[in-house]
Amino acid sequence: MASDGLAKSAREAVYEVVEEESGRKLGELSVVTEVFEVTPGVVKVRFTPLSPYSPTAVDLGRRIKTAMERLEGVKKVVVECSGHMQDDLVNRLVNGEGA
Repeated sequence: MASDGLAKSAREAVYEVVEEESGRKLGELSVVTEVFEVTPGVVKVRFTPLSPYSPTAVDLGRRIKTAMERLEGVKKVVVECSGHMQDDLVNRLVNGEGA
């Protein structure tokens, strides 16, 4: 069973990530739509970039993933972008599935 403690820590960590285009923390923006623990140690983060054409969506996804991987108890991180014109490509690049 997934623990709410890890999901809470993950939310706190992702909200501290800075969005490059605006220079603001994700916690100040409506960018992160969901943070939850799928199974013990597996965290999923869903985000929507500020623009559907955002040139920094891949970088932001990677920074979110790195922030999650640093948390104690996290074994795997899946970052899912939605609302970008190239969601599939962004998701493959962020999650290490090639182009």
